[in-house]
Amino acid sequence: MENGKAPTEASQGVEKGIVCDDKPILHSPTENGNDNSASAQRSRLLAALIKGPVSTLKARREYDILHPAARVQELRNRGHLIDTVWTDDVTAEGNVHRVALYLYRGKAGA
Repeated sequence: MENGKAPTEASQGVEKGIVCDDKPILHSPTENGNDNSASAQRSRLLAALIKGPVSTLKARREYDILHPAARVQELRNRGHLIDTVWTDDVTAEGNVHRVALYLYRGKAGA
């Protein structure tokens, strides 16, 4: 409880109306008990993609998704329209790599 009030869905990192795998989307591993199941990773990635483009390195670094390409494919299999653009990105170690940049275009039929 914060200021004597029960936490709301918004304060817990839940996006209103956005669901992945029939569960509300949570934004980080810490918000869902460090859940690194494929389902939790898909949820985190979808929430991030809805906000803007996500590179392979950003997905690994900020969302704790070690194999973003697999999660993107699983989201595509569930009807999400996600484009891939190849780009150069720099690792924390300062090395340049050619990586995928994923762009969300919505859900098919929506």
